[in-house]
Amino acid sequence: MGAFVRVRYAVGAGALAVMVAASGWAWWARHDSDPRYGLRAAERASGPACTGLAGRWPGRLDGHRRERVDVTGAEAWGAGAVTARCGVTSPGPSADPCVSVNGVDWLLEQARSRQAGRKVLVSYGRSPAVEVTVSPGVRAVDTVLLDLSKAVAPMAQRSHCV
Repeated sequence: MGAFVRVRYAVGAGALAVMVAASGWAWWARHDSDPRYGLRAAERASGPACTGLAGRWPGRLDGHRRERVDVTGAEAWGAGAVTARCGVTSPGPSADPCVSVNGVDWLLEQARSRQAGRKVLVSYGRSPAVEVTVSPGVRAVDTVLLDLSKAVAPMAQRSHCV
């Protein structure tokens, strides 16, 4: 009888572990993507560089207010007119155009931009990198990059566009 109780307890503990793991996964899944804006958390979004960036995101971009987003390391402005994700892989050397804005280099990923129908820019030479998408309706991409560069600038830069 005692062995039976131990077996039931072990099975019960295993089932409890599965339930706890499943509920933890459900919580993470809710905070891993936001279908309203097509956002999902980047691989390194919960690291120290991205958590430090969280308090520096601008409240407005191109006249658009920042929206509440339930994705770790991500933000959106103007109902998704502009989105940003911290924690993406830093791009390597590329023939795509690169521009420096207040000391932050941004690579315009042309193939991804054509595919997405919006500009896709990634901070260059910083690890982790920040990915920004800008819809065609945004009037002043340069102003958006100015404001975002202020937030991204404190992240360590290891290389520059040439």
